[in-house]
Amino acid sequence: MSTPSLVNTSLPVSLTPHMDPEVMNSTELLSTCQWIPPQHYLFQMANGVLLGAVACPGGKHGVLFMHSCFVLGFLLLSIWSWVILCAPDYFSWNFSFMVVNAVQTLVIMYNIRPVKFCDDLEGVYVTVFQPLRVPRHLYKKLVSPDYCTLGTLHEGEVYASQGISKIDRLGLLISGRMAVYSHHQELHHVVAKEFIDSPEFESAVSGDEKYQVSIVATTTCRFMFWQRGGLEYLLIKEPYLANLLRTVLGRDITNKLYSLNDKLARTKGFRVDIRLPSISAVGRGQQGFPSAVTCNQNLSREVGLAHAQSEETLEDSSTCADTERTELLNGVSGTSGPGAVLRSPVSPRSSVGC
Repeated sequence: MSTPSLVNTSLPVSLTPHMDPEVMNSTELLSTCQWIPPQHYLFQMANGVLLGAVACPGGKHGVLFMHSCFVLGFLLLSIWSWVILCAPDYFSWNFSFMVVNAVQTLVIMYNIRPVKFCDDLEGVYVTVFQPLRVPRHLYKKLVSPDYCTLGTLHEGEVYASQGISKIDRLGLLISGRMAVYSHHQELHHVVAKEFIDSPEFESAVSGDEKYQVSIVATTTCRFMFWQRGGLEYLLIKEPYLANLLRTVLGRDITNKLYSLNDKLARTKGFRVDIRLPSISAVGRGQQGFPSAVTCNQNLSREVGLAHAQSEETLEDSSTCADTERTELLNGVSGTSGPGAVLRSPVSPRSSVGC
């Protein structure tokens, strides 16, 4: 019985036993790898745009540019997968990515859009708020029609009357000039880009207090003001804005305080330092004497006494000047009403009992 001869057959490639990669040489690896031609130029352009998107710098404008590049890149990939590759799944994913990035781009553009104001409000922002780096969108809330009102006063018209008008608003002079009077005596002027009644607004508590001065327009004035209730409601919602406004008001009150010091020229040729009552009162407040807050409230009368003393005769000037300066250093003062922290009546007949 003859043995059947073995037939030399070759197995398919898929049925060939797996060979260890370490055994195969580099020539065999290259022979089994079949490179296909490059993809369409739309595919190349899309990937180039995506590469530029991920290389964008940080910041708001950098993020905007990145999402814009993503929109363009995924748009090119969507066209390539629909027209050239003819793959619905590729097209669906790329188109979805494009829509998401398009929405992101629109949101970023809306958030970083430039906020513009009219000429009056723009001038106030540049002069008062921009040095403190107040964001425009926050300033827009402050000057929105819901809280802020613009007004005009002609020459001779009254902004506030002494003892009549309530301290229920805060005004800021945009253009023009106003004068502050107490019992028909001029105290100082309010110029453009200054708050009109910041001392009264800060000293008032409920808004029912009366002005202790009269404020009259000396030229045609353009101003803006906030009602106390609406402004306090806004500052509760925006604590950061409340801190900024407190800083601006403090600086404005300080400028008004020092403007009064310029009028306190003495017959001996020196000026009264109106900071001394507050400083001395701080030290005495720890020993049961009036505190700095009380002395600040009574500062207006001390200023009035010093100003009146400068108008005394030359025979009494030496003795009276020394007595006045002693009282200012010791914080001796009377009682002034609400709203008279800085600008209370200055009577030319007042004296210190020299």
